[in-house]
Amino acid sequence: MSLKNKFIAYISFIFLLFGNNCLISQSTPNPCGFSKINCGEGQKNKLYTSFPEDTIVYAPPGMSMPFWFAFGDSATGIIDTTGTYRFSLRKVEGPGDIEGVHETTKGYYSYLNDISFSEVGTYKIEINVGDSSDSLAGRLLFIVPPEENFCADIRFGECVEGGGNQILAKPKFSSVVPVDEVMPIIVGVIDSSTGSLDSTFFGTIDVNKVSGPGELYGILSMTGGPWFNFNYLQFSEEGFYTIRFFEESLTTYKESLMNIQVVETVNGLITTPLSHVTVYPNPFDNQLVIENSKELKGLRILFSNSLGQTVLERNIANSLNKVKINTSELSEGVYFVTLADPEILKTITFKIVK
Repeated sequence: MSLKNKFIAYISFIFLLFGNNCLISQSTPNPCGFSKINCGEGQKNKLYTSFPEDTIVYAPPGMSMPFWFAFGDSATGIIDTTGTYRFSLRKVEGPGDIEGVHETTKGYYSYLNDISFSEVGTYKIEINVGDSSDSLAGRLLFIVPPEENFCADIRFGECVEGGGNQILAKPKFSSVVPVDEVMPIIVGVIDSSTGSLDSTFFGTIDVNKVSGPGELYGILSMTGGPWFNFNYLQFSEEGFYTIRFFEESLTTYKESLMNIQVVETVNGLITTPLSHVTVYPNPFDNQLVIENSKELKGLRILFSNSLGQTVLERNIANSLNKVKINTSELSEGVYFVTLADPEILKTITFKIVK
């Protein structure tokens, strides 16, 4: 091959790799661009990350999501933008290996784009900063769940090998979520002509806001396949939103649009669209109270853990304005509670902590 042809082939390869970068490009916005994150000059005594908590329900083995690190002030919450740092991961404990690039580039904030884990389980991870492995910045607990097979989910069609040409996104519990709470959404790729789920898809799915009064933030991208659990999507203000899930090659995979209603909490209580139901306390101990100005007859209550598994279910058959649920059988942790009213066909899911 001539030097000219080699050059043309190289340029074509670069274009395919970066111009149509469906497998290597993930959504990595500057965290200082979000209104609820304060940036400036401050103390450097706390590690901040993309995640709202230090215990993270991550993606299944072999899948990744981009997440960032930054230093800030624990008293003011200000992320310091005056310094530059290089963060790295080190496994302290866990059943498998950390895969991908373990170290960030240098900056006042930095992303890791392709971190995945080789096996299901719980991983204790140390975050180090700088060139010394002794410079401990913080610790995180990653819970790596098994892959969830959407072939058994009635919201999707039967599974087939290939043929996928359209993204399909569905709320895991409900299309209503409180402000700043995480909203789990499941995503797959289907054949638009048959509705069948493509069980061989592998790529990167991104999500962004089409319309709405506030911001969509959190983990906005996942790489892997064939199906995805977006567990860290959050909204900054109440109102109605439309969000889109898409693959970089829009000509190959049609996008999926979803409508979301975001509701506000009042005096620490969560008020739902279900006739102004309130749920308290949060955090709770061995009892959770659900109260309403009207009767609660027919209300279905589901408690799900961070892996999406239903761990407690109650059905309110009698006409009551206040229901007390015994939660002593639940261990300490984070739960998603779904209230479903079959009469008005409305549901809402929110996060509570025991």
